[in-house]
Amino acid sequence: MSKKRAQVLIEFLISVLSFIYLCVDFSLLALFIFLLSIAQLILFRISMEKTPSLEFEEEEPKIIEEEIEEEAEEEITEENNLNFPEDFDEKAFAKAMFLLYREIQVDFMNFRYEKLMTKLGLEMYEQFSKQLRHLEESGRQAVRNNIELQKIQIMSFTQEENSDLAVVHLSVLEDKYMKKEEEPMRLTSVGVRYESCYALTVVKNYKKRIIKKCSNCGEKVQGNPFICPNCENMLQESVDDWILKDLKLVASKSYSQTKKES
Repeated sequence: MSKKRAQVLIEFLISVLSFIYLCVDFSLLALFIFLLSIAQLILFRISMEKTPSLEFEEEEPKIIEEEIEEEAEEEITEENNLNFPEDFDEKAFAKAMFLLYREIQVDFMNFRYEKLMTKLGLEMYEQFSKQLRHLEESGRQAVRNNIELQKIQIMSFTQEENSDLAVVHLSVLEDKYMKKEEEPMRLTSVGVRYESCYALTVVKNYKKRIIKKCSNCGEKVQGNPFICPNCENMLQESVDDWILKDLKLVASKSYSQTKKES
């Protein structure tokens, strides 16, 4: 029972008791008490009607989308000052950047050299392939798992004659740790997750970059092959698709997953 309802009930009981007292002992004092209780009850009801209600309507539960594409659409930070082409879709681009990052991490974890060739620039692929060869020699694996989008922001966008260049800040929640290849896959690293912010520099080429000499082994290449026939190093960057040119870790922090959930 609310406080106001209790007060109304008390006022009503006082009025009833004063009326009974008036009926038993019809006197001026009894009549005065009865009229006073009635007046208090009327004044109290008037004050309640003027007082605004403090009760709030229950909010409808928010719908949480499980699809990565829907998550990305909600987490995009719009930049109105950037000069995008007229037909440029910012939301689709932001979704593509998150998916590109996630696919690269999964390919790196599973030693997929061929797929990394199609997603990385020449310098980035050379760095990634060297790291992968070192991991293979030492029998280790760099696990990147449970990658969730936190926030994505397009920092810059530049149009050039034969390519587009963009810098994107991407914040993700992820599990990352090193393990030996024979060890079973762990879902988390001892209950620890990382919130990381990366600066991605991506490029979209409209003209193939033809290389006549392999930068890795020095093999002279004829024609326009995609990879070096001698060492299988990538010779051409992708066309009409965004590739990662540079990746920098801007900030990172770790926390206990059990503490976060509580």
